[in-house]
Amino acid sequence: MFQLDDIQGLDSLKKEIVTLISGKQFPHTSLFLGAEGNEKLHLAYATARMLMCDNNEDGTCCERCNACKRTLHFTHPDILFSFPFIKKGDSDSQSEDYLSEWKALFVSNPYMNVFEWSSQQSEDNKMPNITAYECSQIVRKLGMRPYEAKQKVMLIWMPEYLGKESNRLLKILEEPPEDTYIILVAEDQEKILNTILSRCQLFKVDPMSTEEVHKVLVDYFKKTASEARMAAFMADGNMSEALSLFNEGNLAKNDEFVEWLRLCYRYQHGEIIKWVEHFATYNKEVKKYILKFGIHFANEMLKIKYNYGSDNIRLPEGMLETAARLCPLLSFESIEKLVKILDEEIYLTERNCNTKMQMIYTSGHIHRLFNGKRFVA
Repeated sequence: MFQLDDIQGLDSLKKEIVTLISGKQFPHTSLFLGAEGNEKLHLAYATARMLMCDNNEDGTCCERCNACKRTLHFTHPDILFSFPFIKKGDSDSQSEDYLSEWKALFVSNPYMNVFEWSSQQSEDNKMPNITAYECSQIVRKLGMRPYEAKQKVMLIWMPEYLGKESNRLLKILEEPPEDTYIILVAEDQEKILNTILSRCQLFKVDPMSTEEVHKVLVDYFKKTASEARMAAFMADGNMSEALSLFNEGNLAKNDEFVEWLRLCYRYQHGEIIKWVEHFATYNKEVKKYILKFGIHFANEMLKIKYNYGSDNIRLPEGMLETAARLCPLLSFESIEKLVKILDEEIYLTERNCNTKMQMIYTSGHIHRLFNGKRFVA
């Protein structure tokens, strides 16, 4: 892991980076920008490793020199990290105080997001930040000579959380010390000051394909092929989202939505009540997962109605047959309304609505969608 060949896709971007490094032209300040759950952080660290390699004439890591061995195990003193964190206590804190925990999460999941990191730090839903003191430490560390190598790399993860403190870094970003590389890794360009953006060479990192997500889930995270396929279908290129689907056995709950849809069609009131009472026992995230799967299921039903062909329908075989049987009972307009209903239900779930009352009402609403049938009390 953490080698260029381990990174899925992005062939042209990887080639560009290798060419720049081999030609000694890699920018001293760069920004790796991409959506949540893609390869940007993974690629940024692989790039840092290539920059530190003692034998990188071809732009890649030799994996034999001392620098490659140390960067592979995150022990090289001249690769520095800065990231948002939740400050503990009143004393000044810096990323270094939380570095071992951050590295451990990164190694276990190179596609991690800020929510996963902050959840590990605190259960109080506090927001992490890159503080003024952290900025002063970035400037101080970059001003020091390298310990072992001829060059130094600073990787700043999620600079969106700099906020107003960004101005403290403008000078060092515009004129880094000689043989120093600063790599920013971000998701939301609009949350970064233009004065920061103008000082960076931008590398846009595309989302992962369904096939690439599936491969990583199987090869790196050791998921079964069938589970990985379903998660990849639903994740829409977001590896963080794909991994979250395995929490609390979520993928095993797909059948529960399909069963609810059947009950809504027949409007078996007593069975619906039982289903809703069981659904209400789940925590918020599990409820949202089942509803999100419902949106995915409905969108795949639209593909069936538009005759996309079974190879393009992202459902397991048994569930594909169920979707095909339900399709004649719903018009195009009804399926689109079903998506809107489920999306609204997710919104209400996030706001802690009365689950039982809302889901019973929604069951009746969905019943009316089937062939325009009237509500049966």
